[in-house]
Amino acid sequence: MDELIRDQIHSAFEIEPTPAHLRAHVMASLPAATRRDAGLTLQLSGQWAAGLVAAFLALAIIAGLLLSRGLLPFIPARAPIVPPVSLLSPEGVAVAPDGSAYVSDFLGDTVFKVKPNGVVVVAAGGGVHGDGPATQAWLNHPAGVAVDAAGNLYIADATGGTIRRVDGRGIISTLVDGGKTYHEYGLQGVAVDSAGVVWVSENNVGTVRPIDAVRTSSVLDTSKLPPPTWLPGYMAFDSAGNLYVSDRASVPSDNPLFQSPTGGGCRILRFSPDKQLSVIAGTGVCGYSGDGGPAVAAKLDDPAGIALDSAGNLYFSDANNHRIRRIDRNGIITTVAGTGVPGYGGDGGPANAAQLEYPFGMGITPSGLLYFSDASCSCWSPVTPGKVRVVNLSTGKIRTVMDGQTPVQT
Repeated sequence: MDELIRDQIHSAFEIEPTPAHLRAHVMASLPAATRRDAGLTLQLSGQWAAGLVAAFLALAIIAGLLLSRGLLPFIPARAPIVPPVSLLSPEGVAVAPDGSAYVSDFLGDTVFKVKPNGVVVVAAGGGVHGDGPATQAWLNHPAGVAVDAAGNLYIADATGGTIRRVDGRGIISTLVDGGKTYHEYGLQGVAVDSAGVVWVSENNVGTVRPIDAVRTSSVLDTSKLPPPTWLPGYMAFDSAGNLYVSDRASVPSDNPLFQSPTGGGCRILRFSPDKQLSVIAGTGVCGYSGDGGPAVAAKLDDPAGIALDSAGNLYFSDANNHRIRRIDRNGIITTVAGTGVPGYGGDGGPANAAQLEYPFGMGITPSGLLYFSDASCSCWSPVTPGKVRVVNLSTGKIRTVMDGQTPVQT
């Protein structure tokens, strides 16, 4: 019955096109959604789902007709964020050519920009509108973020089911694949290759695909990947055009309305420019082991964000192990931040002696500063707001650049 509801809604949208942000709102109310650490599917009882089919269809079609003709003002699904905005649950991280870092706040429905001088501003979200000025836009649990060579920002608006683009003027627009949203697929990662093609990962269905200039897609072939079924997460390209994707863990949800997808091999995968697949880290069994040895023999536990430095070393957040780890060009894995004991501490000292708690997204500036989100929990109701921290890869020292008390310019 859930599939019938979604199919009928999609058919209605194809017959009577509606604005992208309306589609996102309608699809976000349907029986599928994603969460911060892995895709999740909302399970609804069939006892009452059948009775809602007609209501969903009527609401979607009538709202689409009225709104697309300018006869109905947009009514937000919830109250807008009231300034001052503060960081709650940092998730994705991307670094811009000028050294700024963009950080998505999954539960705060905002994307922040941390400038090189430390000033923090809102880059997108916090509003109630669709496409237009980015700081007036409504986001729905943003996850992965990416920046292209021209400085355009891309946001995986996870529960909203869309990829959003913010240009240099601060205008947000929606990228749609085939005229449909990605809501039921569990959007998580987004990356941009050297040709400007945007790639997305769909955690719930285990696919990674490009969106080209005419918005057609071709899913990467993972049929030769050994079990278990993978859960694609964050992504990054290197200078040679190789695409790296984290294979995440299936983490139990603390939200009774959401269920994690099964699978997850706790691996780092690489796709060559000719789409050949190889595993560069992880054994397919989640855990912790292997520092000082080959990364392919090491155990990881919910690898998330990925970034590469100018020398070609790969860094990734090992979220459930509360560490940042590195794979050098010889394939040897080591820990560069975190002791494995969850917590917050160690600023001003060596990063490998500091405490981290659920690091997720990351990015590296041209000058060798590794920004990462230190989320404080892998949950829907954090007691303590997360933080954005930086490791200087030259000195090995760690510091915090943003937390829930950091002033934000809106």
